[in-house]
Formats: sequence, C-alpha cells, structure tokens
Amino acid sequence: MSTLASSLTRRSEIRGTTNWANLDFYMIVCMLVLIGFGLVTIWSAAGGGAITTTHPAFRQLFYAFVGIPIFIGMTLLDYRYVKTFCWVFYISCLLLLTSLTFAGTTIGGSTRWLLFGPITIQPSEIAKLGVIVALAVFIADRRHEMDRLYNFILSGVIVLIPASLVYLQPDLGTTGVFAFIWLTMMLIAKTRLIYVIGTILLAVPASFLAWYFLLQDYMRERLMISFYPERDMLGAGYNIIQAQISIGSGGLLGHGLTGGTQSQMDLLRVRTTDFIFAHSMGMFGFIGAIALFVVLGLLLWRVMHVAQSTQDPFGQMLAVGIAAMVFFQAFVNIGMNVGIMPVTGIPLPFVSLGGSSLWTMLAAIGLLQSIRIHHQRLAFQRD
Repeated sequence: MSTLASSLTRRSEIRGTTNWANLDFYMIVCMLVLIGFGLVTIWSAAGGGAITTTHPAFRQLFYAFVGIPIFIGMTLLDYRYVKTFCWVFYISCLLLLTSLTFAGTTIGGSTRWLLFGPITIQPSEIAKLGVIVALAVFIADRRHEMDRLYNFILSGVIVLIPASLVYLQPDLGTTGVFAFIWLTMMLIAKTRLIYVIGTILLAVPASFLAWYFLLQDYMRERLMISFYPERDMLGAGYNIIQAQISIGSGGLLGHGLTGGTQSQMDLLRVRTTDFIFAHSMGMFGFIGAIALFVVLGLLLWRVMHVAQSTQDPFGQMLAVGIAAMVFFQAFVNIGMNVGIMPVTGIPLPFVSLGGSSLWTMLAAIGLLQSIRIHHQRLAFQRD
C-alpha cells in the first residue's frame, strides 16, 4: 500500500500544479501597450486617415487579432509539452527555412517570405523561437555536463544550422539575433567561461575572413554606410540621415500624431517597419522615447523575473533566451535609427509592422505565462 501511495504521490508531483494567481499581468500590460503604441505609430506613418482594408494599420490590427489567440493558446498549454516536441518544432523550422530556396518570395533582393494566400510568413522569425526552445531543452537535459567542450560545440551547431540558412536568404540581421541568443544562453548555462572567451577571440579573425570572403559587396557597402551615411547621402545613406533628422526634430514633446516634417513630406521611408522608431520620435519626442524605453525595460524585467522565480531549468533557459531575443532586437532596431548600429531590417518587438514577428513575440510571451502558471514541484525537479 505504501508503494502505491508513493507512486500516486509521485504522479501528482509530475503533473504539477496550475496556479492562475501567478499570471503576470504586468507583462501582459506591457505587451498590450507596445502593440497599441505600434498600431498608432503605423497608422500615423501610413498617413493617418480612415483605416480601410488596404491600410497598413488594418493589417497590423488583423495580425494582432490572429496573434492574441496564439498568446492565449500558448498560455493555456503546459510548456512542458513544448519540451516534449521541441525537436519536431526545430526540424519544422529548418524545413520552412529550406523551402525558401524553391518556394520563397523575393522582396528587395532577399528571399525571406512564404505566401499562403493572403498571409505572408517569414520563417526566420518562427525559427528564432525554435532555436530558443531547442537550446533550452539541450541545456536543461545536460545542465550538469555543460562544462564539457563537446556540449558547448553541439549547442553551437544547433544554432549554426538555421543561422546559415537565414544568412543565405540573405538576412545578416537575423543571423546576428541567433548568435546573440546562443551567446547569452551559454553565459547563463554552466559552461566554462574560457569557451565563451575563446569563441569571442576567434570571432575577431573570423570577422575579417567574413568581411573579405563571405559578405557580398552590397552587404559591406551597407555596413559602411550605416556608420557613415554621408558616403552616399542621396542613396543608401539617405534614409539614415532622414531618420536622425526626424528623431532630432521631435524635441521634447514631438509634433503630434502627424509626425515630423520628414514623415509628412515622405522623406523618411520604410517608417512602418525598420524606421518606425524614428517616426514615433517625430510624433512623441524625447518624452515618448523615455516612455517606450520604460515599457520595454519593464517587459524585460518581468521576463527575467520568470527565469529567477522558476526552479525548472528548461523554464529558466527558455526565459533567458526570450529575454535575449527581445533585448537584442529592440537595441539593434533603435540603434540603427539613431546611427550606432548597422541597418539590418530587424523589427522593433511588438511595434514594427509584420505578422510573423508579432506572432512569434506573442507566442514567446505566452510560453512565459505558461511557465508561471504551470509549475512542477521541487521534489520532481530533484530527480
């Protein structure tokens, strides 16, 4: 009888508990504020007016309506099921990336999109979450052996495969996102610091080799112009200069919902996606920038709080990877608007126009909520 009771108790522990009181409403509010901020900014950047079915703001609103059920579904789903099917998810992401070579749609010289009727999917956005999940499972399963070199190398291979496929699209910015996610998760995992330092040191000569032998001519030119837009003031550097003017002219409070003159006169381009931050600063000025930074900071704080509060190694690493993704994308997008980062086409999380990016971010936040409300007992964690 004691054996049966012990077995039943263990099964109960393995199932864990669902505690709805642990739902992080602060994280949800930050998420909704960013989505709302993006909708208003996209509406303004597209010229305002009535929101018809062809208006970019309508598209983003549609993406949000589709994305909210994704967020709710991931919240209700026990995140441990994601761990169970992580490699199926990972391989599916690789297949989607591979399918771009024969079924992808080319826009602006890059083949990054798959068309499914009226819906456009960008597999590289989904692959970000796939890589985070795969790395989190790998590290959690080998957490006591992550100090071994072969595990460090295997974790790099997990990231290198999709990163290489994304680079071939070509998409240098998203490739950088994969690298940053991997580096951050390795720093938090119990890997030897010497491996990370060695990788960083090797990255220096590797960068020189990539510059001369891997990067295409237009990539090198784009990187140079990102930091010296005056090299081509009327060409590739034009929009960078206009973005900086738009940010500077916003002043303390901005010009209101119409945005600055650069937007009103259509001088600032791609202001619903890559340069949405510049347009928003023309609208709301320095105060608006501070408010945006505060909301992003609060969101990152709540994400890291999940990593600190859960005792499940998989949940911890999942939260760390998501935090790395959100931080890096926000930093690079804002950085390229102000001229301190290269223009790479990375979207501003929850704000830039785009369905795949928004759905991936909503799914990621849903997973974090699932970690908070579906938690395992400590006795099961010790096994």
